[in-house]
Amino acid sequence: MNQYYDYEWMRGYVPSSSKLFQPDIAFRNGNLFSNLYQGYKNYKPATLNISSEKERKMMELSEVCFAAHELNLYLDIHPEDRSMFLLFKDYQKKADQLKREYEEKYGPLCVDSEMNNNYSWNQSWPWEENNV
Repeated sequence: MNQYYDYEWMRGYVPSSSKLFQPDIAFRNGNLFSNLYQGYKNYKPATLNISSEKERKMMELSEVCFAAHELNLYLDIHPEDRSMFLLFKDYQKKADQLKREYEEKYGPLCVDSEMNNNYSWNQSWPWEENNV
């Protein structure tokens, strides 16, 4: 289990014997599907060091978005798989929630973010503050 996050919210859709990695492991390995993952020789995926709450939030968002994207690709080929569709919808909802939380605390992630509706460029620049 991931040392940083609790993925309890997705447990109801995929049995523990499933062929899916947890989102954190999938993100590190580059593949959500454990039965399709083949490591390269003796290569071990690097463990990223999280040094702040901001980085932790971004990592969790990245992992959940990666898992949603992988399931989206799977559903292109297997549109009849209802359990994977429900899991995909859960990942989508969780990603939206994490994005909102991140943007409320740290600012917009994308140019089309709702947070960009408030003009704030003229308030301050990061390099004008004394913390640089």
